[in-house]
Amino acid sequence: MAAEFQEPSKKCWNCFVRLPLDVTVCYACKKKVGDQNDHGIAEKPFDLLGYILAIGSMAGFSYYMWWLFNK
Repeated sequence: MAAEFQEPSKKCWNCFVRLPLDVTVCYACKKKVGDQNDHGIAEKPFDLLGYILAIGSMAGFSYYMWWLFNK
């Protein structure tokens, strides 16, 4: 019966704290949160900088391995 009167909310994808729908940063874990999915959990936003750093690191490591073994 209490579920009928609850305000619409979403859960943080990282710590599962209930947040209002208009919040973009979780107040508990300070992670960015996106829109709510079908299960009521906020989606993790796309992190372009993280992907760029990962690809750059893999490219640098590949070049180092090539340089190391093909001298």
